[in-house]
Amino acid sequence: MTDWRIYLAWAIGLGLALSGPVLPLFALPGGTGAMLLVVTPPWRDSIGVIERAGGRPIGPEASLLGRFATSDGADFPARLRASGAWAVLDGQAVATLCGWEVT
Repeated sequence: MTDWRIYLAWAIGLGLALSGPVLPLFALPGGTGAMLLVVTPPWRDSIGVIERAGGRPIGPEASLLGRFATSDGADFPARLRASGAWAVLDGQAVATLCGWEVT
């Protein structure tokens, strides 16, 4: 009988191999004024994190872990991470992959 740990190891390995080349595309936030996806812990106020970093939220909706935001500052991604964001991703790339048209 085959051990379940072998299947788990294969699943994790394939998941990492297939997602590895795509993840760096999300980690390249755009320049000044670009739309960013701010990923925050669910127990932290995402709007508060964005405002402390000197930005403003975009759109009326947010998910449990993420919200779109923008700012005119060049170091906005670094300020977001310093104010409590887990990750800052390129919002335009995420929107394109989800099939959303940003106007």
